[in-house]
Amino acid sequence: MTVSVPLDARAGGPDLARGIALLGIALANLVGWLHGSAWTVLLKQQDASAADRVVNVLLALLVDNRGFPLFALLFGYGIGILRRRSLERGERTGRFLRRMLRRFAVLLAIGLTHAILLFSGDILVGYAVIGMLCALLMTRGRVVLAAAAIVTLPALGVWGWVDGTVGLGGGTGYAAASAPDYLAGVGIRAPDALHGLMLAPIEEIGLLSPMALGALMARGALLEDVPAHRRRLGRLARWGLAIGLVGAVPLTAVLVLDPAHARLDVEVVLGILGVLHQVSGLAGAVGLAAGTALLAARWDPRPVTRAPGADRGLAAASAAVATAAATATAAASATDPPPVGARGPLGAAVRAVEALGAVSLSAYLAQSVLSLLLFPPYTLDLGAQLGSAGAAALVLAGWLLMLPPAVLLRRSGRRGPMEHVLRALAGSSTPRTPRTPRTPRIPRTADAHRARGGT
Repeated sequence: MTVSVPLDARAGGPDLARGIALLGIALANLVGWLHGSAWTVLLKQQDASAADRVVNVLLALLVDNRGFPLFALLFGYGIGILRRRSLERGERTGRFLRRMLRRFAVLLAIGLTHAILLFSGDILVGYAVIGMLCALLMTRGRVVLAAAAIVTLPALGVWGWVDGTVGLGGGTGYAAASAPDYLAGVGIRAPDALHGLMLAPIEEIGLLSPMALGALMARGALLEDVPAHRRRLGRLARWGLAIGLVGAVPLTAVLVLDPAHARLDVEVVLGILGVLHQVSGLAGAVGLAAGTALLAARWDPRPVTRAPGADRGLAAASAAVATAAATATAAASATDPPPVGARGPLGAAVRAVEALGAVSLSAYLAQSVLSLLLFPPYTLDLGAQLGSAGAAALVLAGWLLMLPPAVLLRRSGRRGPMEHVLRALAGSSTPRTPRTPRTPRIPRTADAHRARGGT
């Protein structure tokens, strides 16, 4: 059994990004629940109302093909942290890979159950399969990881091609979204899930590009050691977000100006615009990850220390010295006052989203449960009655309602229910905080009494 990092020792930046990505994924997944209207680009509804069109534009610019690359990047970053901690312990590569295989096998089982019982657009199966490949490549060095990120980038673009041309196919929604009853929905989702599992190494290989990129970032603790990387993070945030926004404009313009493809119906052109939308989304994901790291460091009162074991090209002796120095700095800064505004509303909001990001697996599955209760014909059938605006409002409300329970879990030092299941079955544990030794009782001499304020 391996020992995990306690919740209060987790870096705030990655968790903040995960919390934001959860909202992005939930909003992007609305296309898997809405049905009854012909699709246009990005699986949006052609006959949308004015309010729906506004929301669709915002989603196309800020969410679609941005949320899941961010989540995949953070998933790879987590693999990088696990590998870094494995090297710190002196663990052999074979043992590390066996642990990862067990962990991802559990995640695969959770994802398959989710895909069959709840939502046909599950991402966990692909993350488990490609995550194991990323862990293997992580043991082969940074050059191999970088090559994997570049080589698999075109596969990521294939999904963009589909998003750009899907409106030419005449689809009106996923089959499971309009199933007449729950068992019929399971009957539709089950074969799709098993088919997706068998083809995951091929169909989901595009996930390796953001995952490998995230693993590379974790080698240098880029999102954790903010003081050491502040200028680089600032550049990544500015350029990444700008590229992500600009790259989304052309396909969004099609969504606004010609949703029915009355004038623009050339598959090659739409496909290229979709690829641009998708690939620029990866740049946007990098920018958002960097921006959240800076935001967390600014508004989180916890001291930021240098992550031990980070790959900065230092020798082992130098790394040990740096780790000791970081520990001393953390102890010294523990008494420093928090940043200005950290205790205000914005600081509280940042910490709440961080807390949600720390239970992202539980929150992701809870979002599917909420959608299942709202949108199918056998529940409230809102998937056929609402457009993007109404559905997005419900999803946003659900995301906000999850923040208080996540904060309570963080304050009590507990992980989410599905995180607990994953860690228990995968053989991870969290060390108990050692008890603070009692202060020796001081004899009540006259000097000691006066030291306590007596007279």
